[in-house]
Amino acid sequence: MIMLYINRAHIFCSIGKLSNTFINTMVFSQGYDITAFATTEKPNKFKQVHHHVDSLDEHQVYIKIKACGVCHTDMLFAGEPDRILGHEAVGEVVEMGSGVKHLKQGELVGFAYMKKSCMNCLLCHSGDDIMCRKRSMFPEGVMNGYADGAVCDGRFVYKIPKGIEAKHAGPLMCAGSTVFSALYGANVSPTARVAIVGIGGLGHLGLQFARAWGCHVVAISHTRDKEEESLKFGAHEFWCSKDFTPEFVEEAEKFDLILSTVSADLDYDLYLDLLNPNGNFRLVGIPPGEIKFNKILPFLLDQKNFTGAILGGRKINTLMLQFAARHNIRAQIEEFPFNTQGIEDAFEHLHHGKARYRCVLVAPEEDRYYQEQR
Repeated sequence: MIMLYINRAHIFCSIGKLSNTFINTMVFSQGYDITAFATTEKPNKFKQVHHHVDSLDEHQVYIKIKACGVCHTDMLFAGEPDRILGHEAVGEVVEMGSGVKHLKQGELVGFAYMKKSCMNCLLCHSGDDIMCRKRSMFPEGVMNGYADGAVCDGRFVYKIPKGIEAKHAGPLMCAGSTVFSALYGANVSPTARVAIVGIGGLGHLGLQFARAWGCHVVAISHTRDKEEESLKFGAHEFWCSKDFTPEFVEEAEKFDLILSTVSADLDYDLYLDLLNPNGNFRLVGIPPGEIKFNKILPFLLDQKNFTGAILGGRKINTLMLQFAARHNIRAQIEEFPFNTQGIEDAFEHLHHGKARYRCVLVAPEEDRYYQEQR
């Protein structure tokens, strides 16, 4: 006699007198029952919700989520009710559609900010799919990271290199991708001088990536509280922006790239004065006020660049994960339980600027999974 008991993503089988077998899969025709954590009308307050997803199409994968980073961008949507947030999710491949050939069942994978693109335009064909005009991005839909599972387009799911735990891979999917994309897009030379402005969730990874790139790296912060940690993360020097007098700026050795990771307004004229000719100021933080600079003639005569930068698409994310594994780049994390209270505590921690340096929701079995599989 064969008995099948369907319980979310697992089938429990008993065949005659044979011992029970735990099979890590699910009947396609039954679809998937997912438990997630959605926003409410109260900012930074969440509720548990459930939804059912039909069977996979040929390009989809079902992922059992092991860990998910909590990003500052998530907080932008925290006051909109019934949203499922999270875009730094990492987990185990449970099942795949027939068209997914690059992944295997049981592999550790991550998904990020971009969910899909048209796959047919010149931007997609050139590896710049993050700019696709028909792209689908977080926080669209319900298949995001604050859940026990997700169905994703397998073409936008990334293998996590061996040696990187799920809880450390999560922040790489957004924060790591963002700073790597900015460095890669600026065509930074290993001989360049690079300044990282803001030593937080983005900045502490920016220091690590720029140092591994071979650059001379300077950390810039508004206080000296993080000086010691900045040097440990890879900075060769630490500058406090309170020291930026006109005399200091005039005499300071200039930069080929300044990467601003702060969500604060800056004196942009001052920072442009710290650039070499042909230098690049790249903005990845989201300042609350207007962006203004007045010294137009020096900006033109020295061919300086002021550029916004977004996180990467498939090419950038793949290269970033390979680079992070090669150079042992990891976010410094604080772990929170993967439940309603854990999410709310992480949001409160982040809201008050206490995170050092990325908050990560971790499922209870994540460490056991890592020990058994990796």
